[in-house]
Amino acid sequence: MDSSGDFKSLHPAEAPSAPIADDPAPSRPNVSVEFATAPRFRSLAAEWRRLVERCAEPNVFMEPAVAGAMYTVTETPLHVLLAWSHRAGGGAGLVGVWLLVGARPSSRLPIRTLEAPCNSLTFLGSPVLDRDHAVEALSAMLEAIARNAGLPKLICANQIATDGPGFPALLDAAGRRGARIVAIERRQRALRTAPGAGDPASAGAVSSKRRAELRRQRKRLAERGELRQVSYRRPEEVSAAFQEFLDLEAAGWKGRTSRRGRAIRNAPPLRAFAQTMITGLARDGCAGIEALRLDGRAIAMNIWLRSGRTAFGWKMAYDETYAKWGPGSLLMEATTETVFADGAVESFDSCNRDSSAALAQLWPERREIADLLIDVSPGGSVRGRLTALAETLFRRGRGWARRTYKAHVKPVYLRALARLTAKPGSGAEPAER
Repeated sequence: MDSSGDFKSLHPAEAPSAPIADDPAPSRPNVSVEFATAPRFRSLAAEWRRLVERCAEPNVFMEPAVAGAMYTVTETPLHVLLAWSHRAGGGAGLVGVWLLVGARPSSRLPIRTLEAPCNSLTFLGSPVLDRDHAVEALSAMLEAIARNAGLPKLICANQIATDGPGFPALLDAAGRRGARIVAIERRQRALRTAPGAGDPASAGAVSSKRRAELRRQRKRLAERGELRQVSYRRPEEVSAAFQEFLDLEAAGWKGRTSRRGRAIRNAPPLRAFAQTMITGLARDGCAGIEALRLDGRAIAMNIWLRSGRTAFGWKMAYDETYAKWGPGSLLMEATTETVFADGAVESFDSCNRDSSAALAQLWPERREIADLLIDVSPGGSVRGRLTALAETLFRRGRGWARRTYKAHVKPVYLRALARLTAKPGSGAEPAER
């Protein structure tokens, strides 16, 4: 990658000895791309499940239930790209799915782009590809977008895992088509892989000191009443528990006015999408909710999703009254053990934005995530280069502002608030949190 973040130089196909013009493009006679609707995608449930079983990397945010939620309760233009591999003797098999929405760049430039994942409640933008046809499927998708006069030629492919087989396939496909890929931002987020056979689920990733602390916290909570973990799997159970989760989340820090409606319940459009998505995923066996209950009342809830052999941590909330006993950490560790119990899941993606999230303290493993700008125009375009520059500068400026706020502004604000709220004559300043 050069200093601009452009991955173009990584492609052997773009070396002088193998110019694009001489590329026989073997995907063209064998792979076609269909621009489908969400109902059409839903009708291909059997084909989709077969693809998930043989895919290079699962992605629950490309499931038909997610497409259905976008289609039924949002006004965002949704494009369902289906790649089909045609057999010599007739018939076709689904070898790729990519959900893209019409959007604008995060820098809010007044241009149209395609974007994945779909919205702020979906956390991985990678297409789902047949492991044996990944490059061909992606190459055909990029070409189909380039040839479609009604679609933007820039794709904001956000939250793309770079440490799996899908990313090299994307680079190879872009090289075949002469597309230009720029890495706008890179970061890491917590990941948990399944333990080895015969090992307890917590042994591989959590230190003995941390496990002892979790046991102590559980003991302290259990002294306050009946403490138990409850799992919800059936669609009707998940739907009811989801409503309880919304209330629990809104009662915490995300529900405060200062957080500008970050709680799902406080944002009606997102609430409708989330309800429809989670209910649909539960119906397909791809969503579950875990609850930690004290005397029957939920003090922590965790919603996790699954596609293929990968689980995804979607959302968690806890009762802040019990914060000092770490109910969220207790439930997360219990959820991990539950998810890995039957050996069907190989990894658990935290879906956190980066490694600064609290879960990173529990899970030391990491996966690299990148936000990419893909310009499908052969050789790239002026618009693509200007957009890449604007996005890069915007992200760097936003990152600098966040770091400055955390390092300098927030501490000053908290000290001033502590002085204003301290009782007269106490002679002590409350500790920062």
